[in-house]
Amino acid sequence: MTEQQERAVRPDQQESRPSLPRLGSPGPWPGPYDHVVRLREVRDRLLLSETTSGADPTAVYARLRERWGGVAPVDLEPGVPAWLVLGHSEVVAVMRDDRGFTKDPSIWRGHADDLLGPQSGLHLLISRVAQPTAINTDGAEHARLRAPIDDALEEVDEIRTAVVTRRLCSMLIDRFEQRGSADLVAEYAAAVPFLVLSELAGYDPEDAQRLQEITRAIFETGPDARGLTKELQEIVRGHLERSRDRRSRDIAGSLARHPAFNDDRERAQTLIALTSTASTTILPWVAQTLALILTDERFSARLSGGRADIDDILDSVLWRSTPNPNLTPRYATREVILGDKLIEQGEAVVMSVHAAHHDPAVMADDSWDLIGNRAHLSFGAGPHACPAPRLARAIARITVETLVRRLHLTFDGDPGDLSWAPTPFLRQPVRLPVTFPVPRRITTEG
Repeated sequence: MTEQQERAVRPDQQESRPSLPRLGSPGPWPGPYDHVVRLREVRDRLLLSETTSGADPTAVYARLRERWGGVAPVDLEPGVPAWLVLGHSEVVAVMRDDRGFTKDPSIWRGHADDLLGPQSGLHLLISRVAQPTAINTDGAEHARLRAPIDDALEEVDEIRTAVVTRRLCSMLIDRFEQRGSADLVAEYAAAVPFLVLSELAGYDPEDAQRLQEITRAIFETGPDARGLTKELQEIVRGHLERSRDRRSRDIAGSLARHPAFNDDRERAQTLIALTSTASTTILPWVAQTLALILTDERFSARLSGGRADIDDILDSVLWRSTPNPNLTPRYATREVILGDKLIEQGEAVVMSVHAAHHDPAVMADDSWDLIGNRAHLSFGAGPHACPAPRLARAIARITVETLVRRLHLTFDGDPGDLSWAPTPFLRQPVRLPVTFPVPRRITTEG
């Protein structure tokens, strides 16, 4: 038993504490409470980004599971504690319980203690003020704000999406193919999803380019980005007004006319959240798939030999090393026992999709058995599940397929030296340097 687990609640506290609900199990926690671990008592918490930035994240999660069981204490940033849910059944239980675990960050107990320093990168994620988007709301309010997203995405034409994606992929490849080398993260994977979503939302290329620059700068600058945030809002609101006036048949036009919104602020926040979230989650999916094809001979051989296709490798990434290994936090609305941990009201709870997929209770003995299996949690479950998994898959598949069919790529370096971005919630390579034979240009006249 660890030192933290040995710390006991005083007998007088045990007498007065009512029975607490135990998530995922029938009936309350049987007690006693003397072995329940409390987040604030644990001092040696692992930094969450260590689960995503190492060469073998599965080993990191396994060590956490061995020490703590299905729920482990971690730090989102140094000194900013949260619970990390590792077990498959526990992750599913939290995903489906939007009453016990809200997406509204304004209730986080860390606000009262000013745990986020001035330069913290978490200010945008864990805001003191509730944000009017489906991402940050639950219950009836979530249903109201989610309906316009579902309706707008339902109207997106899949054939047009495929045409747009192929055209933009070819445009980006044109920029570097005569060089014979490229960084597939910065020059390709990071650009395609944002450009595709921007065009489906009806932005002109100049606005799309500026939006990408602003979004990147906001995340890099953090709390000092008020001027950039204002510019972002102005561009998006202006675009929504023009889309409403033109009655455009695109994502922005649908959101601009939808009656579920109370005002244009909600419409703008929704459009910003939709395009940025979609593009930032497709990016690591594409980058990891390309990395697997380039650095793992088992996958490249199966692809070239016809025993696997791009969709199979996309599924393998979702199972083996999901692009969103740790989902953004939820916050406990009440005290509850999860596993053998006491989750107190207002504490942040992070669900680890990667750890859930590698839970010994559900993990397949042979990883190749997962080919074609789409019962993963990478698109979420419950009310906050991904609204458009088919659209995301289509963009990711075409992005990978267009590149590998057009260029004969070779990874430029040692696969063992591949570095991963130190982000707490996404897993993606920092760079994917490649070389390839420069294609001969064939010109015709007349």
